[in-house]
Amino acid sequence: MRHLARAEDLAAGAALSPRVRRSRDRAARKAVVGAAVTVGLVVLQGRYDDPTHLVYLAACISGALTGRSLRTVLLSTPWGRRWSVRRAVDARPDPEVTVGDDGIVLVADGRSHLEPWDTFTGHIETERQFILLRASGEPAVRLPKRTFPDAALVAECRRLLAERLPARHEEK
Repeated sequence: MRHLARAEDLAAGAALSPRVRRSRDRAARKAVVGAAVTVGLVVLQGRYDDPTHLVYLAACISGALTGRSLRTVLLSTPWGRRWSVRRAVDARPDPEVTVGDDGIVLVADGRSHLEPWDTFTGHIETERQFILLRASGEPAVRLPKRTFPDAALVAECRRLLAERLPARHEEK
């Protein structure tokens, strides 16, 4: 059973990491402050009979920085991460994954590598994907269900994983 992963699946997961979330929150705060400063400078500019160029310049710079912060917020969401990966021209192609009786075969850059079943200590099935776990409990291979051509292959993968690996429950 062959499976072709997509880089955007990994990127969407990365957008949920605590580091990215902190970065997104910091950028959101900067955007709010920048928008308030820009509005304040525009109001200040409107109150003068003879507009000063310095206030106009400060409002333009503040508006540009606000736009940059909003861009950071949008691109750090799961949607933005997937969009960035799709637009990247130099993104590495995703490995082809073959699930078989011997184990998982990963094919990337023309080289194949067999990961025997005893490499993995368990699996988690979520609504959208199968996650194979290493001994440390860290995810080793992700198999998104939407990349399987039909539901029969998803059921076959579920059967193979149930035979070979113990199921673990996702920790909340």
